[in-house]
Amino acid sequence: MNTLIKLFFVIILLPNVMIAQTSKKNYEYSIDLLHMNNDEVRVSFSPPKNNLKQGKFIIPKLVPGFYQAMNFGQYVSDFSATDKNGKKVVTERLDKNSWMVHDLNRVKKISYQVADGWDSLEKESNEARSAGSMFIKDSVFVINYNSLIGYFEEMKEIPYQITITKNKDFYASSALDYQQKNKNTDMVWAKDYRELIDSPVLYSVPDTTWLKIGHTKVLVSFYNKKERHYSKTIAHEIENILKNQQAYLGGTLPVKKYAFLIYYESSHENGFLGDGLEHSHSTVCLYRSGSMKFLPNALNRVASHEFFHVVTPLNIHSGEIQHYDFLNPVMSQHLWLYEGMTEYATIHMPIKQKMISLEDFEKSLEEKINGMKAFDNTLSLTEMSKKSMERQDQYMNFYLKGALLGLCLDIRLRELSNGKTGTQDLMQMLMKKYGAGKYFNDDELFDEITKMTFPEICTFFRDYVEGTQPIPLKEYLEKAGFNYDETNGKVTPVSNPDSKQIALRKAWINQ
Repeated sequence: MNTLIKLFFVIILLPNVMIAQTSKKNYEYSIDLLHMNNDEVRVSFSPPKNNLKQGKFIIPKLVPGFYQAMNFGQYVSDFSATDKNGKKVVTERLDKNSWMVHDLNRVKKISYQVADGWDSLEKESNEARSAGSMFIKDSVFVINYNSLIGYFEEMKEIPYQITITKNKDFYASSALDYQQKNKNTDMVWAKDYRELIDSPVLYSVPDTTWLKIGHTKVLVSFYNKKERHYSKTIAHEIENILKNQQAYLGGTLPVKKYAFLIYYESSHENGFLGDGLEHSHSTVCLYRSGSMKFLPNALNRVASHEFFHVVTPLNIHSGEIQHYDFLNPVMSQHLWLYEGMTEYATIHMPIKQKMISLEDFEKSLEEKINGMKAFDNTLSLTEMSKKSMERQDQYMNFYLKGALLGLCLDIRLRELSNGKTGTQDLMQMLMKKYGAGKYFNDDELFDEITKMTFPEICTFFRDYVEGTQPIPLKEYLEKAGFNYDETNGKVTPVSNPDSKQIALRKAWINQ
Protein backbone atom coordinates (compact mmCIF):
# COMPACT_ATOMS: atom_id res chain seq x y z
CA MET A 1 0.00 0.00 0.00
CA ASN A 2 2.92 2.23 -0.60
CA THR A 3 2.89 4.66 -3.29
CA LEU A 4 5.08 4.34 -6.26
CA ILE A 5 4.59 7.75 -7.90
CA LYS A 6 5.01 7.90 -11.74
CA LEU A 7 3.59 8.72 -15.15
CA PHE A 8 3.90 6.51 -18.15
CA PHE A 9 2.54 5.84 -21.61
CA VAL A 10 2.30 2.61 -23.59
CA ILE A 11 4.56 2.85 -26.61
CA ILE A 12 2.96 1.89 -29.93
CA LEU A 13 5.44 -0.12 -31.94
CA LEU A 14 5.01 1.32 -35.40
CA PRO A 15 7.90 0.65 -37.80
CA ASN A 16 9.11 4.26 -37.90
CA VAL A 17 9.10 4.41 -34.08
CA MET A 18 11.13 1.19 -33.91
CA ILE A 19 13.71 2.66 -36.27
CA ALA A 20 14.00 5.77 -34.11
CA GLN A 21 14.32 3.71 -30.96
CA THR A 22 17.15 1.57 -32.27
CA SER A 23 19.30 4.64 -32.91
CA LYS A 24 22.23 5.44 -30.66
CA LYS A 25 20.15 8.00 -28.83
CA ASN A 26 18.85 5.19 -26.63
CA TYR A 27 20.13 3.13 -23.77
CA GLU A 28 20.45 -0.33 -25.33
CA TYR A 29 20.30 -2.97 -22.60
CA SER A 30 20.62 -6.75 -22.61
CA ILE A 31 19.47 -8.90 -19.68
CA ASP A 32 20.21 -12.61 -19.60
CA LEU A 33 17.70 -14.61 -17.53
CA LEU A 34 18.71 -17.90 -19.16
CA HIS A 35 22.40 -18.27 -18.33
CA MET A 36 22.72 -17.43 -14.64
CA ASN A 37 25.85 -17.79 -12.51
CA ASN A 38 25.66 -18.05 -8.72
CA ASP A 39 22.01 -16.97 -8.82
CA GLU A 40 23.03 -13.69 -10.45
CA VAL A 41 21.80 -12.14 -13.67
CA ARG A 42 24.18 -10.64 -16.22
CA VAL A 43 23.27 -7.15 -17.41
CA SER A 44 25.03 -5.14 -20.11
CA PHE A 45 24.29 -2.02 -22.12
CA SER A 46 25.57 0.46 -24.67
CA PRO A 47 25.33 4.06 -23.47
CA PRO A 48 23.66 6.67 -25.68
CA LYS A 49 26.00 8.45 -28.09
CA ASN A 50 27.68 11.30 -26.21
CA ASN A 51 30.71 13.58 -25.98
CA LEU A 52 31.18 13.31 -22.23
CA LYS A 53 34.61 12.88 -20.66
CA GLN A 54 33.00 11.24 -17.66
CA GLY A 55 29.56 10.29 -16.43
CA LYS A 56 27.92 9.35 -13.14
CA PHE A 57 25.99 6.09 -13.42
CA ILE A 58 23.20 5.64 -10.88
CA ILE A 59 21.17 2.71 -9.57
CA PRO A 60 18.34 4.10 -7.37
CA LYS A 61 18.83 4.58 -3.67
CA LEU A 62 15.07 4.51 -3.25
CA VAL A 63 11.92 4.65 -5.36
CA PRO A 64 8.65 6.50 -4.94
CA GLY A 65 6.28 4.90 -2.50
CA PHE A 66 8.98 3.86 -0.04
CA TYR A 67 10.46 6.37 2.34
CA GLN A 68 13.60 4.63 3.47
CA ALA A 69 16.90 4.03 1.70
CA MET A 70 16.80 0.68 -0.09
CA ASN A 71 20.16 1.01 -1.88
CA PHE A 72 19.48 -1.15 -4.92
CA GLY A 73 23.11 -0.65 -5.97
CA GLN A 74 24.15 -3.04 -3.22
CA TYR A 75 23.10 -5.95 -5.46
CA VAL A 76 25.42 -4.87 -8.30
CA SER A 77 28.94 -6.31 -8.66
CA ASP A 78 31.67 -6.81 -11.28
CA PHE A 79 30.96 -3.42 -12.84
CA SER A 80 33.18 -2.77 -15.88
CA ALA A 81 33.31 -0.68 -19.05
CA THR A 82 35.06 -1.38 -22.37
CA ASP A 83 35.66 0.51 -25.60
CA LYS A 84 34.98 -0.68 -29.17
CA ASN A 85 38.23 -2.70 -29.15
CA GLY A 86 37.36 -4.47 -25.90
CA LYS A 87 39.87 -2.42 -23.91
CA LYS A 88 38.82 -1.58 -20.37
CA VAL A 89 37.82 1.99 -19.55
CA VAL A 90 38.46 3.29 -16.02
CA THR A 91 35.49 3.19 -13.62
CA GLU A 92 35.27 3.86 -9.90
CA ARG A 93 32.55 3.12 -7.41
CA LEU A 94 31.52 6.32 -5.62
CA ASP A 95 29.12 4.81 -3.09
CA LYS A 96 26.56 2.03 -2.82
CA ASN A 97 24.46 3.34 -5.68
CA SER A 98 26.72 5.23 -8.09
CA TRP A 99 29.82 4.78 -10.27
CA MET A 100 31.98 7.26 -12.16
CA VAL A 101 32.80 6.15 -15.71
CA HIS A 102 35.77 8.00 -17.19
CA ASP A 103 36.15 8.69 -20.92
CA LEU A 104 32.48 7.93 -21.34
CA ASN A 105 32.55 9.02 -24.97
CA ARG A 106 34.86 6.03 -25.66
CA VAL A 107 32.68 3.46 -23.95
CA LYS A 108 31.02 0.86 -26.15
CA LYS A 109 29.73 -1.47 -23.45
CA ILE A 110 29.13 -1.51 -19.71
CA SER A 111 28.35 -4.77 -17.93
CA TYR A 112 27.74 -6.00 -14.40
CA GLN A 113 26.23 -8.79 -12.33
CA VAL A 114 23.00 -8.36 -10.32
CA ALA A 115 21.99 -10.49 -7.35
CA ASP A 116 18.36 -10.69 -6.34
CA GLY A 117 17.13 -8.90 -3.24
CA TRP A 118 15.15 -11.86 -1.94
CA ASP A 119 14.58 -15.49 -2.85
CA SER A 120 11.85 -16.43 -0.38
CA LEU A 121 9.19 -14.63 1.60
CA GLU A 122 9.90 -17.05 4.45
CA LYS A 123 13.00 -15.16 5.54
CA GLU A 124 12.32 -12.18 7.76
CA SER A 125 13.11 -8.80 6.28
CA ASN A 126 12.48 -5.19 7.22
CA GLU A 127 12.60 -4.15 3.59
CA ALA A 128 9.58 -4.17 1.32
CA ARG A 129 10.49 -6.85 -1.19
CA SER A 130 7.84 -5.75 -3.67
CA ALA A 131 10.25 -3.00 -4.81
CA GLY A 132 13.10 -5.46 -5.41
CA SER A 133 13.70 -8.42 -7.69
CA MET A 134 13.92 -12.17 -7.26
CA PHE A 135 15.38 -14.78 -9.59
CA ILE A 136 14.64 -18.51 -9.55
CA LYS A 137 16.14 -20.04 -12.67
CA ASP A 138 13.71 -22.10 -14.74
CA SER A 139 10.82 -21.10 -12.42
CA VAL A 140 10.06 -17.41 -11.96
CA PHE A 141 11.52 -13.93 -12.12
CA VAL A 142 9.90 -10.98 -10.35
CA ILE A 143 11.65 -7.97 -11.83
CA ASN A 144 11.58 -4.35 -10.76
CA TYR A 145 13.94 -2.66 -13.19
CA ASN A 146 15.17 -0.20 -10.55
CA SER A 147 17.28 -3.05 -9.17
CA LEU A 148 18.78 -4.07 -12.55
CA ILE A 149 19.01 -0.98 -14.70
CA GLY A 150 20.38 2.50 -14.13
CA TYR A 151 20.99 5.78 -15.91
CA PHE A 152 23.67 8.43 -16.29
CA GLU A 153 22.96 11.59 -14.36
CA GLU A 154 24.11 13.56 -17.41
CA MET A 155 21.76 11.69 -19.75
CA LYS A 156 18.23 11.61 -18.41
CA GLU A 157 14.90 11.58 -20.25
CA ILE A 158 16.30 9.18 -22.86
CA PRO A 159 14.47 6.11 -24.25
CA TYR A 160 15.39 2.54 -23.34
CA GLN A 161 15.54 -0.51 -25.56
CA ILE A 162 15.85 -3.77 -23.64
CA THR A 163 16.54 -7.25 -24.98
CA ILE A 164 15.76 -10.12 -22.61
CA THR A 165 17.08 -13.64 -23.08
CA LYS A 166 14.76 -16.04 -21.30
CA ASN A 167 13.33 -19.57 -21.06
CA LYS A 168 11.33 -20.32 -24.22
CA ASP A 169 8.26 -21.21 -22.15
CA PHE A 170 8.24 -17.97 -20.13
CA TYR A 171 5.79 -15.14 -20.72
CA ALA A 172 6.38 -11.50 -19.81
CA SER A 173 3.44 -10.21 -17.75
CA SER A 174 3.65 -6.43 -17.63
CA ALA A 175 1.83 -3.21 -18.41
CA LEU A 176 4.45 -2.59 -21.10
CA ASP A 177 4.10 -4.40 -24.43
CA TYR A 178 6.83 -7.01 -24.85
CA GLN A 179 7.62 -8.16 -28.40
CA GLN A 180 8.90 -11.68 -29.04
CA LYS A 181 11.94 -11.58 -31.32
CA ASN A 182 12.32 -15.37 -31.20
CA LYS A 183 11.42 -18.16 -28.76
CA ASN A 184 14.22 -17.20 -26.35
CA THR A 185 14.28 -13.44 -26.86
CA ASP A 186 11.91 -10.62 -25.94
CA MET A 187 12.28 -6.91 -26.58
CA VAL A 188 10.63 -4.00 -24.84
CA TRP A 189 10.86 -0.22 -25.11
CA ALA A 190 10.28 2.57 -22.60
CA LYS A 191 10.22 6.27 -23.35
CA ASP A 192 12.47 7.08 -20.36
CA TYR A 193 13.83 5.71 -17.10
CA ARG A 194 10.78 6.74 -15.12
CA GLU A 195 8.47 4.74 -17.34
CA LEU A 196 10.78 1.73 -17.22
CA ILE A 197 11.10 1.43 -13.47
CA ASP A 198 7.37 2.08 -13.16
CA SER A 199 6.71 -1.07 -15.22
CA PRO A 200 7.64 -4.28 -13.36
CA VAL A 201 7.46 -7.64 -15.09
CA LEU A 202 6.68 -11.19 -13.94
CA TYR A 203 8.44 -13.82 -16.05
CA SER A 204 7.18 -17.39 -15.70
CA VAL A 205 5.18 -20.11 -17.42
CA PRO A 206 1.98 -18.14 -17.94
CA ASP A 207 -1.06 -18.39 -15.72
CA THR A 208 -2.88 -15.33 -17.00
CA THR A 209 -6.41 -14.03 -17.47
CA TRP A 210 -7.47 -10.88 -19.32
CA LEU A 211 -10.43 -8.72 -18.34
CA LYS A 212 -12.09 -5.92 -20.26
CA ILE A 213 -13.56 -3.20 -18.05
CA GLY A 214 -15.03 -0.55 -20.34
CA HIS A 215 -12.18 0.46 -22.62
CA THR A 216 -9.53 -0.80 -20.15
CA LYS A 217 -7.67 -4.08 -20.64
CA VAL A 218 -6.68 -5.70 -17.35
CA LEU A 219 -4.10 -8.48 -17.08
CA VAL A 220 -4.17 -10.77 -14.05
CA SER A 221 -0.98 -12.83 -13.87
CA PHE A 222 -0.40 -15.39 -11.11
CA TYR A 223 2.57 -17.53 -10.06
CA ASN A 224 2.73 -20.34 -7.55
CA LYS A 225 5.15 -23.25 -7.68
CA LYS A 226 2.35 -25.84 -7.53
CA GLU A 227 -0.88 -24.10 -8.51
CA ARG A 228 -0.87 -23.31 -12.23
CA HIS A 229 -4.48 -22.37 -12.97
CA TYR A 230 -5.56 -19.81 -10.42
CA SER A 231 -5.51 -16.48 -12.27
CA LYS A 232 -9.09 -16.97 -13.46
CA THR A 233 -10.33 -17.30 -9.88
CA ILE A 234 -8.52 -14.13 -8.85
CA ALA A 235 -9.67 -12.27 -11.95
CA HIS A 236 -13.28 -13.05 -11.12
CA GLU A 237 -12.84 -11.45 -7.70
CA ILE A 238 -11.01 -8.41 -9.07
CA GLU A 239 -13.53 -7.84 -11.86
CA ASN A 240 -16.32 -6.91 -9.48
CA ILE A 241 -14.08 -4.41 -7.70
CA LEU A 242 -12.98 -2.77 -10.94
CA LYS A 243 -16.52 -2.47 -12.33
CA ASN A 244 -17.61 -0.67 -9.20
CA GLN A 245 -14.53 1.55 -9.32
CA GLN A 246 -15.42 2.40 -12.89
CA ALA A 247 -18.87 3.58 -11.79
CA TYR A 248 -17.38 5.42 -8.79
CA LEU A 249 -14.94 7.27 -11.07
CA GLY A 250 -17.69 8.53 -13.32
CA GLY A 251 -18.06 5.61 -15.73
CA THR A 252 -14.53 5.52 -17.16
CA LEU A 253 -11.27 4.12 -15.81
CA PRO A 254 -8.45 6.62 -16.49
CA VAL A 255 -6.04 4.03 -17.91
CA LYS A 256 -6.02 1.91 -21.09
CA LYS A 257 -4.11 -1.08 -19.73
CA TYR A 258 -3.39 -2.37 -16.24
CA ALA A 259 -1.57 -5.43 -14.87
CA PHE A 260 -1.88 -7.26 -11.55
CA LEU A 261 1.32 -9.28 -11.01
CA ILE A 262 0.81 -11.77 -8.18
CA TYR A 263 3.46 -14.03 -6.67
CA TYR A 264 2.19 -16.52 -4.11
CA GLU A 265 4.41 -18.68 -1.93
CA SER A 266 2.94 -21.66 -0.11
CA SER A 267 3.86 -22.19 3.53
CA HIS A 268 3.51 -24.97 6.07
CA GLU A 269 2.98 -22.39 8.81
CA ASN A 270 -0.17 -20.57 9.86
CA GLY A 271 -0.55 -16.88 9.25
CA PHE A 272 -0.60 -14.65 6.22
CA LEU A 273 2.12 -12.37 4.91
CA GLY A 274 1.53 -9.77 2.24
CA ASP A 275 3.66 -7.13 0.54
CA GLY A 276 2.66 -4.93 -2.37
CA LEU A 277 3.75 -1.97 -4.44
CA GLU A 278 1.50 -0.01 -6.77
CA HIS A 279 2.61 1.58 -9.99
CA SER A 280 0.91 3.84 -12.48
CA HIS A 281 -0.36 0.98 -14.63
CA SER A 282 0.33 -2.11 -12.53
CA THR A 283 0.60 -3.60 -9.08
CA VAL A 284 3.06 -6.14 -7.67
CA CYS A 285 1.58 -8.35 -4.94
CA LEU A 286 3.65 -10.83 -2.93
CA TYR A 287 1.89 -13.27 -0.61
CA ARG A 288 2.78 -16.18 1.62
CA SER A 289 0.39 -18.34 3.66
CA GLY A 290 -0.53 -21.88 4.55
CA SER A 291 -3.84 -21.69 2.72
CA MET A 292 -4.94 -19.97 -0.47
CA LYS A 293 -8.40 -19.34 0.97
CA PHE A 294 -7.14 -16.02 2.38
CA LEU A 295 -5.92 -14.84 -1.00
CA PRO A 296 -9.11 -13.58 -2.74
CA ASN A 297 -10.13 -11.36 0.19
CA ALA A 298 -6.61 -10.02 0.62
CA LEU A 299 -6.38 -9.22 -3.08
CA ASN A 300 -9.77 -7.51 -3.08
CA ARG A 301 -8.54 -5.02 -0.51
CA VAL A 302 -5.20 -4.48 -2.21
CA ALA A 303 -6.66 -4.32 -5.71
CA SER A 304 -9.07 -1.58 -4.72
CA HIS A 305 -6.50 0.65 -3.04
CA GLU A 306 -3.76 0.12 -5.59
CA PHE A 307 -5.99 0.66 -8.59
CA PHE A 308 -7.24 3.96 -7.16
CA HIS A 309 -3.67 5.18 -7.54
CA VAL A 310 -4.37 5.60 -11.25
CA VAL A 311 -6.14 8.78 -10.08
CA THR A 312 -3.39 10.02 -7.83
CA PRO A 313 -0.50 10.16 -8.36
CA LEU A 314 -0.78 8.98 -12.00
CA ASN A 315 -2.99 11.89 -13.04
CA ILE A 316 -2.61 14.23 -10.06
CA HIS A 317 0.88 14.90 -8.69
CA SER A 318 3.40 17.61 -7.87
CA GLY A 319 6.62 18.65 -9.53
CA GLU A 320 8.60 16.74 -6.90
CA ILE A 321 7.08 13.55 -8.29
CA GLN A 322 7.23 14.56 -11.95
CA HIS A 323 10.98 15.20 -11.60
CA TYR A 324 11.77 12.52 -9.01
CA ASP A 325 15.43 12.24 -8.03
CA PHE A 326 16.21 8.54 -7.47
CA LEU A 327 19.35 9.28 -5.48
CA ASN A 328 18.37 12.29 -3.35
CA PRO A 329 14.63 12.87 -3.70
CA VAL A 330 12.78 15.93 -2.43
CA MET A 331 9.55 14.91 -0.73
CA SER A 332 6.18 16.42 -1.63
CA GLN A 333 3.99 17.76 1.19
CA HIS A 334 0.89 16.05 -0.18
CA LEU A 335 0.97 12.46 1.01
CA TRP A 336 -2.45 13.26 2.51
CA LEU A 337 -3.60 13.33 -1.15
CA TYR A 338 -1.56 10.46 -2.60
CA GLU A 339 -2.17 7.96 0.20
CA GLY A 340 -4.84 9.47 2.44
CA MET A 341 -7.34 10.28 -0.31
CA THR A 342 -6.58 6.99 -2.08
CA GLU A 343 -7.33 5.06 1.11
CA TYR A 344 -10.46 7.13 1.70
CA ALA A 345 -11.75 6.23 -1.78
CA THR A 346 -11.02 2.58 -0.93
CA ILE A 347 -13.37 2.63 2.08
CA HIS A 348 -15.90 5.06 0.58
CA MET A 349 -16.44 3.30 -2.75
CA PRO A 350 -17.93 0.05 -1.35
CA ILE A 351 -20.66 1.84 0.65
CA LYS A 352 -21.35 4.37 -2.12
CA GLN A 353 -21.72 1.52 -4.63
CA LYS A 354 -23.81 -0.57 -2.21
CA MET A 355 -21.24 -3.35 -2.07
CA ILE A 356 -21.30 -3.47 1.75
CA SER A 357 -23.77 -2.80 4.53
CA LEU A 358 -23.96 0.34 6.63
CA GLU A 359 -22.72 -1.68 9.61
CA ASP A 360 -19.64 -2.78 7.67
CA PHE A 361 -18.92 0.82 6.73
CA GLU A 362 -19.22 1.92 10.36
CA LYS A 363 -16.82 -0.85 11.33
CA SER A 364 -14.25 0.30 8.76
CA LEU A 365 -14.45 3.85 10.19
CA GLU A 366 -13.99 2.54 13.73
CA GLU A 367 -10.91 0.59 12.64
CA LYS A 368 -9.39 3.74 11.16
CA ILE A 369 -10.22 5.80 14.24
CA ASN A 370 -8.82 3.26 16.69
CA GLY A 371 -5.72 2.73 14.55
CA MET A 372 -5.07 6.46 14.40
CA LYS A 373 -4.81 6.63 18.19
CA ALA A 374 -1.49 4.79 18.10
CA PHE A 375 0.18 7.71 16.29
CA ASP A 376 1.14 11.28 17.10
CA ASN A 377 -1.89 13.14 15.79
CA THR A 378 -0.54 16.53 16.82
CA LEU A 379 1.76 16.50 13.77
CA SER A 380 0.88 18.52 10.68
CA LEU A 381 0.17 16.22 7.74
CA THR A 382 2.06 18.45 5.33
CA GLU A 383 5.10 18.59 7.59
CA MET A 384 4.95 14.84 8.20
CA SER A 385 4.83 14.33 4.44
CA LYS A 386 7.90 16.47 3.82
CA LYS A 387 9.75 14.56 6.55
CA SER A 388 8.38 11.12 5.69
CA MET A 389 11.86 9.58 5.42
CA GLU A 390 12.83 10.79 8.90
CA ARG A 391 9.45 10.00 10.46
CA GLN A 392 8.89 6.42 9.33
CA ASP A 393 7.30 5.76 12.71
CA GLN A 394 4.38 7.98 11.66
CA TYR A 395 4.06 7.03 7.99
CA MET A 396 1.19 4.54 8.36
CA ASN A 397 -0.98 7.29 9.80
CA PHE A 398 -1.56 8.57 6.27
CA TYR A 399 -3.73 5.46 5.76
CA LEU A 400 -5.62 6.19 8.99
CA LYS A 401 -5.75 9.89 9.80
CA GLY A 402 -5.28 10.68 6.10
CA ALA A 403 -8.33 8.60 5.15
CA LEU A 404 -10.43 10.16 7.92
CA LEU A 405 -9.33 13.60 6.77
CA GLY A 406 -10.66 12.65 3.33
CA LEU A 407 -13.96 11.71 4.94
CA CYS A 408 -14.24 15.12 6.62
CA LEU A 409 -13.28 16.92 3.41
CA ASP A 410 -15.94 14.96 1.51
CA ILE A 411 -18.66 15.83 4.03
CA ARG A 412 -17.59 19.47 4.10
CA LEU A 413 -17.69 19.78 0.32
CA ARG A 414 -21.12 18.18 0.16
CA GLU A 415 -22.39 20.43 2.93
CA LEU A 416 -21.22 23.57 1.11
CA SER A 417 -22.63 22.41 -2.23
CA ASN A 418 -25.97 21.10 -0.94
CA GLY A 419 -24.83 17.57 -1.74
CA LYS A 420 -23.78 18.22 -5.32
CA THR A 421 -19.99 18.12 -4.94
CA GLY A 422 -17.75 15.72 -3.02
CA THR A 423 -14.23 14.37 -3.18
CA GLN A 424 -15.18 12.19 -6.17
CA ASP A 425 -15.95 15.38 -8.09
CA LEU A 426 -12.87 17.14 -6.74
CA MET A 427 -10.62 14.38 -8.06
CA GLN A 428 -12.26 14.63 -11.48
CA MET A 429 -11.65 18.38 -11.52
CA LEU A 430 -8.02 17.92 -10.51
CA MET A 431 -7.51 15.27 -13.20
CA LYS A 432 -8.82 17.65 -15.85
CA LYS A 433 -6.44 20.37 -14.73
CA TYR A 434 -3.41 18.19 -13.93
CA GLY A 435 -3.71 15.25 -16.31
CA ALA A 436 -0.97 12.99 -17.63
CA GLY A 437 2.15 15.02 -18.42
CA LYS A 438 1.21 17.93 -16.15
CA TYR A 439 1.88 18.64 -12.49
CA PHE A 440 1.01 21.16 -9.80
CA ASN A 441 3.38 23.27 -7.73
CA ASP A 442 3.56 21.85 -4.22
CA ASP A 443 2.90 25.19 -2.50
CA GLU A 444 -0.06 26.11 -4.70
CA LEU A 445 -2.35 23.07 -4.46
CA PHE A 446 -4.52 24.29 -1.58
CA ASP A 447 -5.14 27.62 -3.33
CA GLU A 448 -6.02 25.81 -6.55
CA ILE A 449 -8.51 23.50 -4.81
CA THR A 450 -10.07 26.50 -3.05
CA LYS A 451 -10.56 28.25 -6.42
CA MET A 452 -12.21 25.09 -7.79
CA THR A 453 -14.56 24.67 -4.83
CA PHE A 454 -15.42 27.10 -2.00
CA PRO A 455 -13.58 29.80 0.00
CA GLU A 456 -14.27 27.88 3.22
CA ILE A 457 -12.10 24.98 2.02
CA CYS A 458 -9.03 27.18 2.45
CA THR A 459 -9.78 27.27 6.19
CA PHE A 460 -10.21 23.48 6.23
CA PHE A 461 -6.73 22.93 4.78
CA ARG A 462 -5.19 25.60 7.02
CA ASP A 463 -6.59 24.06 10.19
CA TYR A 464 -6.44 20.31 9.59
CA VAL A 465 -3.79 19.63 6.93
CA GLU A 466 -1.23 22.41 7.27
CA GLY A 467 -2.23 23.02 10.86
CA THR A 468 -2.31 20.71 13.84
CA GLN A 469 -5.92 20.99 14.95
CA PRO A 470 -7.59 17.58 15.51
CA ILE A 471 -9.74 16.58 12.53
CA PRO A 472 -13.40 17.32 13.44
CA LEU A 473 -14.73 13.77 13.21
CA LYS A 474 -17.49 14.06 15.76
CA GLU A 475 -18.79 17.35 14.33
CA TYR A 476 -18.69 16.23 10.70
CA LEU A 477 -20.14 12.76 11.24
CA GLU A 478 -23.03 14.37 13.11
CA LYS A 479 -23.70 16.59 10.09
CA ALA A 480 -24.29 13.37 8.10
CA GLY A 481 -26.46 11.72 10.73
CA PHE A 482 -23.94 9.66 12.71
CA ASN A 483 -22.96 9.65 16.36
CA TYR A 484 -19.30 9.25 17.20
CA ASP A 485 -18.56 8.30 20.80
CA GLU A 486 -15.05 9.56 21.49
CA THR A 487 -14.74 7.46 24.66
CA ASN A 488 -15.09 4.08 22.97
CA GLY A 489 -14.57 4.96 19.28
CA LYS A 490 -18.00 3.69 18.21
CA VAL A 491 -19.83 5.09 15.17
CA THR A 492 -23.61 4.62 15.05
CA PRO A 493 -26.49 6.22 13.13
CA VAL A 494 -28.41 9.07 14.75
CA SER A 495 -31.74 7.61 15.92
CA ASN A 496 -33.88 10.49 14.66
CA PRO A 497 -31.94 12.39 11.99
CA ASP A 498 -33.36 15.67 10.72
CA SER A 499 -33.96 16.41 7.04
CA LYS A 500 -30.54 18.06 6.55
CA GLN A 501 -28.73 15.06 8.03
CA ILE A 502 -30.72 12.65 5.88
CA ALA A 503 -30.04 14.63 2.70
CA LEU A 504 -26.32 14.98 3.42
CA ARG A 505 -25.92 11.30 4.28
CA LYS A 506 -27.73 10.33 1.07
CA ALA A 507 -25.45 12.53 -1.02
CA TRP A 508 -22.37 11.31 0.81
CA ILE A 509 -22.81 7.53 1.02
CA ASN A 510 -26.00 6.85 -0.93
CA GLN A 511 -27.73 5.53 2.23
